[in-house]
Amino acid sequence: MITLIRKYRIIFFMGMLCVAVLFGCTINSEDSLTTPVKSSILDKVKNGELEGISINLGATKKEVLDKYGDPIRSGNSEYGFTFYYDGFSLEFEDYADSIDQVKETSKVVLMNADPKTVGLTGSPDEIKGILGIPSREIQDDTGDNTFILEYSVSDYLFKITFDTSNSPVKYITLQIK
Repeated sequence: MITLIRKYRIIFFMGMLCVAVLFGCTINSEDSLTTPVKSSILDKVKNGELEGISINLGATKKEVLDKYGDPIRSGNSEYGFTFYYDGFSLEFEDYADSIDQVKETSKVVLMNADPKTVGLTGSPDEIKGILGIPSREIQDDTGDNTFILEYSVSDYLFKITFDTSNSPVKYITLQIK
């Protein structure tokens, strides 16, 4: 009789051990998939940086030209004079008629990047799964009806823009608040 109780006890504990291992591994693997990506992207944003672009917000015209050389094209845009490079653009705080007229000390105040440059692609729901809940979700009905996820991080606004609330990332913006 004692051996039968002992067998059931062993079977019960083995079953409990299997359940603990099975559910414990599942929970840990899900957490480990999302946490490193989230911290990597948002940690760079906290420092005024975007993945794939080795210039920070606040960099001067001289620093940009030393790092990347002359842009593919340039011109004035919403925030100032813009340098366009392959996969991203940098907007400076000054307006000018040419690159030569932009002051050497003029600083980058906004970056726009292709999603592939930053390595952040997917639908709004997928992006929220990676970065967490945004500070704001905006349906821009004043212009081209774009959908925007906006994250307020330190002194910066990190915006991910989509054509619609169901489409993949169109472009990414990092700017000084």
